[in-house]
Amino acid sequence: MLNHWPLQRITRSGLPGKLNTTSSVTSGEKMPNQVSLCMVMHAHQPSGNFDAVIEEACQRSYQPFLTTLSRHSAISLALHFSGILLEWLAAHHPEFMEQLGALVARGQVELIGGGYYEPILAAIPDEDKIAQIEKQSAFLFEHFGLEPRGLWVGERVWEQGLVRPLVEAGAAFTILDDTHFLAAGLDPDDLHVAYLTEEAAVALTLVPSLQSLRYTIPFREPDETLAILREGRERAEGLFAVGDDCEKFGVWPGTYDHCYVGGWLERFFSAIEGAGGWLETVTLSEYLKTHPPTKRVYIPTASYAEMMSWALPARTSREFQSCVDETFHLARGDQFRRFLRGGNWRNFFSKYAESNQVHKLALAAGKRAHELACLTPPGNERYEILEKARDHLLAAQCNDAYWHGIFGGLYAPHLRSALFRHLIQAEALLDRAEGIGPDGAARVTIRDFDVDGQQEVLVEHADFGVTLRPQDGATISSLRFKPCFVELINSIARRYEAYHQQVIEHSSQNPGATDAPVSIHEAAHATEPNLAAALRYDRYGRHAFRAYLFPRGKSVGDYETLSLEEAERLASGDWVLAPSGDSTDKFRLECDAPLLWDGREVEVFARKELVMRSRNGTWSVDCHLLVSAHNVESLTCAVGIELVLNMLAPAAPDRYFLAGGQRHPLGFKGELSTEQISLKDEWQRVKIELRAPAAKAWWVLPIETVSQSESGFERVYQGSSMMPVWEVDLGSPEGAACHVEMRISRME
Repeated sequence: MLNHWPLQRITRSGLPGKLNTTSSVTSGEKMPNQVSLCMVMHAHQPSGNFDAVIEEACQRSYQPFLTTLSRHSAISLALHFSGILLEWLAAHHPEFMEQLGALVARGQVELIGGGYYEPILAAIPDEDKIAQIEKQSAFLFEHFGLEPRGLWVGERVWEQGLVRPLVEAGAAFTILDDTHFLAAGLDPDDLHVAYLTEEAAVALTLVPSLQSLRYTIPFREPDETLAILREGRERAEGLFAVGDDCEKFGVWPGTYDHCYVGGWLERFFSAIEGAGGWLETVTLSEYLKTHPPTKRVYIPTASYAEMMSWALPARTSREFQSCVDETFHLARGDQFRRFLRGGNWRNFFSKYAESNQVHKLALAAGKRAHELACLTPPGNERYEILEKARDHLLAAQCNDAYWHGIFGGLYAPHLRSALFRHLIQAEALLDRAEGIGPDGAARVTIRDFDVDGQQEVLVEHADFGVTLRPQDGATISSLRFKPCFVELINSIARRYEAYHQQVIEHSSQNPGATDAPVSIHEAAHATEPNLAAALRYDRYGRHAFRAYLFPRGKSVGDYETLSLEEAERLASGDWVLAPSGDSTDKFRLECDAPLLWDGREVEVFARKELVMRSRNGTWSVDCHLLVSAHNVESLTCAVGIELVLNMLAPAAPDRYFLAGGQRHPLGFKGELSTEQISLKDEWQRVKIELRAPAAKAWWVLPIETVSQSESGFERVYQGSSMMPVWEVDLGSPEGAACHVEMRISRME
């Protein structure tokens, strides 16, 4: 069922109704040999990004770009700013909004619409697509008095099913990469006109964006771009359109000095003005008024070329890139490349379970909100609460932390944290709308909510939310503490990525200064030496309460290097959820694990009991583990219960461990000879107390990934793994009992 929101839409006049999606289009003739350059520059900053980062982007890109454009009144182009970025700019730089408004008022700039929080439109329900676009359109009308005709598709991720909801939301046209059109079978010579596409006779105009322009602007001298444009003088059709990131003009490494200190952008605009005898710059809306599309095309599922490569499994991505590289040595390589495409963007949900989990949790919350909205008439208090919850759910659809390529994305903990924060705020508001308070019992459902073929146990309470995975070692992958809107686990498994071979080759190198920047797609360098030594590949997801059974004598160093030689069947196998009657706070799971131990087969039985309760503002999660061996008299070994928690900042003074009266930063690595440790996060106002009676020690390690971002290859803290360790004899009649207590509360 679609996630329908039976809530009124508001037109720009403030009256309930449907947005006007029609416009007057008149045909006309283009001047002979006149080339039309249509530029669309896109700007966006992710939900959860640091103010300092957005401020830097404003000062180094958005502001100088507008200032330079203002000096060249003959240059017309389109700009797309995501709603979330415009909201930030309005709050922090009203003078920027005034300058942008002046350019719009004099007809030099056309503002393009899109999803307010820059979602991947194809990955969210149709009603949410429309809500995202209408929220953006309402913002543009409020601040600039216009209804956008054009629409920016986030990350240019296209599926044909987008046509109907985009048109229903008011879009008349969008711009997509030329790779989309080439994949549809068009020739490169066919990319200089606009096209119609349709779904069930609902029509949308599509405009091809040329890769040749995306790769010369701003990385080559203006004459090279003009040489490409000059080819249009010999064509019957002279549209040269380009849609690309505004951050290329100042934010990408080296581009600020190149574009503004070195004056590239000034020279570029001047060169275009100097070619006015045969070259015009025009907004897409103006171009389409005189050049309406007369040809039809159906675009396959696609995105830009790099994204489709990143969406492939890591090793397949390397193989794919090798195939692409090989075509450059072939006589007809460009013809082969036309038919080489990577994967579907949705494969990121398959590639990264962490991305899939938050996406499916958000969909589940959306379904819950939909069911409540169907029962709620407008105008009452619950309706207003649902509206707030709805907006948080839209914010949780911001695309950046759902995928990873050249940008940090999913590997950036603060971006994942922002998604979870909005999700948890929505969940808390939905609890309130349903009248659920902290004194009520937890709600338990067992289903395959994330479509991985396995049943999960979902526990919902006014104070917390939990995702328990019986078939992955009876672990917990989500611990959501609602009083602070915090996902406590929020980690990511260290996995092989396609660029890791480059890390090995380049980790000890740093690039020297160059006269001109290169595209971040071409850059490969490390932000610190010898990063290759930090590469690790986890065998399991980074979840909480994973049980390890391993030989005595192992150390925290073995834990760090993933050489514990643990019993994998216990750690990650299928545990059976025992019947719990009417209990909603206690879950018992069992596992039989035959294993080879010192050359002999041993029958091992394990029982894990997880107890979750919330009282007086404190949420307790206790894990009781019993492990025994049936057919041996003595089997000495070690048992550990791994916890994973992420307070985001490994060296910040306001986040730390406390153990034995000593304070340690979250980046601490080593052994703590104590039964009890605490974590305090004064920024998110969370306190976590951990106790492991009779444990020999706690092994504590930072989880660090080596990932790729705009700055190059970098080490990123992804939380800490903390494992109390017991030395036990499984052959004793009562087996080995181990116990971990977790107490979570809000710091006042």
